[in-house]
Amino acid sequence: MGAEKIRSSVSGSPPPNLVAGGCRFGNDPKHSVLNKDCRAHDVDNPYVTDGSFMPTGGSVPYTWAIYANAFRVADRIVKELGGSRYKMNS
Repeated sequence: MGAEKIRSSVSGSPPPNLVAGGCRFGNDPKHSVLNKDCRAHDVDNPYVTDGSFMPTGGSVPYTWAIYANAFRVADRIVKELGGSRYKMNS
């Protein structure tokens, strides 16, 4: 296409820090994408359970916080669907 002297910071190496943020959660749809249950404000079904709901990752890995939040959101979904967390499907 004729492009010259192109620079890119894309790398195949893992990033030196953990990425968080991007889908702020809160009560006001004007200032957040997700509600307190990490569900999209204006759409019925999508939930976000990765690190993007967090405002920042800080300086330590936050993997356990992501796991805990994912389980919290899963419990909320099960409750909303009228199921029991411990009920097994046959």
